[in-house]
Amino acid sequence: MEFAIPAQLLGNALLEFSKQSGIQVIIAVDLGKGDESPAIKGSMTRESALDVLLKGRNLEYLFTGSSTVTIRTKVAIPHDVIRADRQGKLLNTSLDSGSTVLEEVVVTAQKRQERLQDVPISITAISGAQLENRGIEGGASLSGLAPNLKISKSPSNSLISQVSIRGSVTTQVAIYMDPAVGMYVDGVYITKAAGSLFELLDLERVEVLRGPQGTLFGRNTMAGAVSFVTRRPSGEWSGSVSVDVGNFNRHVERVFLDLPKMGIASISLGFRNEQADGWMKNLTGPAQGGTDRQAWRLAANFDVSRDLKVDYTFDHTKVDEGLYPTTLFSLSGSGSPGLPGINTLSAYGQYFSNIPVPSFAAMGNRIIGYAATMAGYVPGSERPSSVSTDPGADLYQRLKVDGHALTVTYDLNANNTLKYIGSARKMTFADSSDLDGTPANLALSHRDTEVRSYSQEFQWIGKTDRFNYVAGLYQFREDGTTISGQHIDITPPPAGEKFVGYRPTANAKALYGQIDYKANDALTLTAGLRRTSEDKTIDVNQWATAGYLGPFLSSILPVAPGVTGVQPWVHADATFSGTTPSLAAAYKVNEGLNFYARFAKGFKSGGFSGEVPSAVGVMTPFGPEKSATFEVGVKTTFADGRAQLNASLFQNKITDMQFTRTLAGTTASVIVNAGKATQEGLELEGAFILADGWKLQGSYGYLHAKIDEYMDFPRNAATAALAGVSTTTLINTAGNRVMPYAPRHTLNLNLDGRLAQTPWGTLRGLVDYTYNAAYYIFASNKSATVANAGNGLLAEFDKVPALGLINARLMLTKIPLGGPGQTDASFWVRNLADSKKMVNLIDFAFFRNAAWTPPRTFGVSLSYKW
Repeated sequence: MEFAIPAQLLGNALLEFSKQSGIQVIIAVDLGKGDESPAIKGSMTRESALDVLLKGRNLEYLFTGSSTVTIRTKVAIPHDVIRADRQGKLLNTSLDSGSTVLEEVVVTAQKRQERLQDVPISITAISGAQLENRGIEGGASLSGLAPNLKISKSPSNSLISQVSIRGSVTTQVAIYMDPAVGMYVDGVYITKAAGSLFELLDLERVEVLRGPQGTLFGRNTMAGAVSFVTRRPSGEWSGSVSVDVGNFNRHVERVFLDLPKMGIASISLGFRNEQADGWMKNLTGPAQGGTDRQAWRLAANFDVSRDLKVDYTFDHTKVDEGLYPTTLFSLSGSGSPGLPGINTLSAYGQYFSNIPVPSFAAMGNRIIGYAATMAGYVPGSERPSSVSTDPGADLYQRLKVDGHALTVTYDLNANNTLKYIGSARKMTFADSSDLDGTPANLALSHRDTEVRSYSQEFQWIGKTDRFNYVAGLYQFREDGTTISGQHIDITPPPAGEKFVGYRPTANAKALYGQIDYKANDALTLTAGLRRTSEDKTIDVNQWATAGYLGPFLSSILPVAPGVTGVQPWVHADATFSGTTPSLAAAYKVNEGLNFYARFAKGFKSGGFSGEVPSAVGVMTPFGPEKSATFEVGVKTTFADGRAQLNASLFQNKITDMQFTRTLAGTTASVIVNAGKATQEGLELEGAFILADGWKLQGSYGYLHAKIDEYMDFPRNAATAALAGVSTTTLINTAGNRVMPYAPRHTLNLNLDGRLAQTPWGTLRGLVDYTYNAAYYIFASNKSATVANAGNGLLAEFDKVPALGLINARLMLTKIPLGGPGQTDASFWVRNLADSKKMVNLIDFAFFRNAAWTPPRTFGVSLSYKW
């Protein structure tokens, strides 16, 4: 067996031994700091390598299987046991073992393995064991588990994400928009919000990086990044099977197999199937909220030589299920700036019924009828027991994802590594929605979307005695298409029934580098820089139809009265670029106390307004939104390794903020760079071993976010007169705006403890509480009548209430059923208190719909691992 382990602290050397040998190392003793272990280079047995590493120490090793070795004192094995897995990550064994120290968490936020406590970034890492115990298998369940992290499902579709970190978010989920928070799977960028909440198998950990990550991660990480890291095959025969059964006829089956090494190849396979009935009764159709999802994953790594490693993964997800429930919430909304005093559906219908234009009057009379029908379906402030959709409507959400990733790693020598990461992903997404949630034929939508993306990244990662460095070249391409059929019968004809089509593309290139300089044993300085260039295009068309999803009637874009055929698509293109530096300083007082300061910049890509019914609006690009953050923090470990507490203070300045603005003289809205904002706050994270087998974890985020500038036209003639300007003069409406997706407080508490040691196994309990304060959906106006009122919605109609959720699990682990493996069983419950609060909404100006907290769900799980 070939080894190349440089001289270093023994703990780090054993990590390297684990990585290079594929042997699982259990360290059953506090190694302390101690002296450096000697370097090892060349071909030798694993026993010989361990003899060299442990020479002169009061330590010995014991192989407890073909792929597991325990390092212990020559006298006894202490109670606290720390394990190093085959990827070199140090972590505690489960609380079942009675661990009395916290796990050492290793992350790759800076493209190399580092202790979380040493990284000068606000970062939360959630291990695979925690994810499993909390029932987390994808991004949708992460909301609130890290400070100032908010992940919402789109109001009408549970496969579309709206992710906010520290108040930065993209509320528009169409594929011509880019997110403010980047999502990654094994270093591969997940490009769009649509379809991003797919199933993830065999997770090793999740890293939530808060603050701009523009240097190492690049575009669309101005607020931060969420990185999912999956397990690599071990080359040892192991696996697990599990079954969940719960209410609403929910059942989940999982199978994971890690195959024995075959020559140079190690392969693992995973499969997951989930099905459940809908949790909201539909009085006029199938129940909504059910699931029907299948996912599988193949991972293979090839040890081509001592220095050359190749990893390949393929993931597949298929979803074909009923729609996520959206119900009517209110028959009033923010109203239209051009119709002061009218904000109810019936009043809006009455207004149009009096217009002496037959098509307008007919629409007004229809709306009056809709309002009368919908009046019987307005719920209270809590989740209704049922929904009533258009009779016979085929409502669904569908998703298919295929992803390929190839990673090639070549060790030039003990200190320098070259890495290539390539990916190809295809996402097809479709949904059909009844947006008013009643039998009234008022608002229907149908979308078909396809996005293909390709990326290549070349990295050079290295180190010397005083320097760590990484340099990279990145290329990304994507091509997407959406065709959307709409029936919105509050939009004057002919645009009330139409098709909207758009095809955005992007081609981005970046060059980056970062270097750490260890000035002395305590002080490390970091500097990084990235330069990104991006070419974007879009092709857009809109045409009126004879009925919902009906045949062509007339062209809307481009405007071509009397033309009998669909006109050529409107084309636009633009080039954007950005430079995103980062600077950091970390001062390690000792192994348990580390201070840091960091400055970083990031940006969210520019683009085009893909749904505006105006050729001028389509062809006018909006530029990148930019952020600059300064933060200071401290990371501490104390009480003999039984406690950790990390804290950070941050201030983020956003410029060129992307907002919507109504085109002068029209009712159409375009996206423009019209704003600035400031986000300030505090973040705390802690973990504490309370007693033998008991651990408390928690996090808290405080956020104060405000809009400093929002240039918009006055709301109407009356507010323009108050401001002393014309209705076509831009004014700063920031003082009358609220910041969207910026809850003032976020809190998470998790208590995990061993309740009893019984002849039938170890009984453990876990209780998890998350809290998000109230927040607003849009950058809405606080008032419609003040001098600085602008266009858009009103805050009083667009507020989501505070929400606290309790999840719990009772586990019986290590059940003695015989065989080579371990049997675990658990009873779990989500939304223990059966909260019925609203979690998202859409304001249609004259009515509002809402999405709700799913009801209490419960069930049992049984698993066998070997």
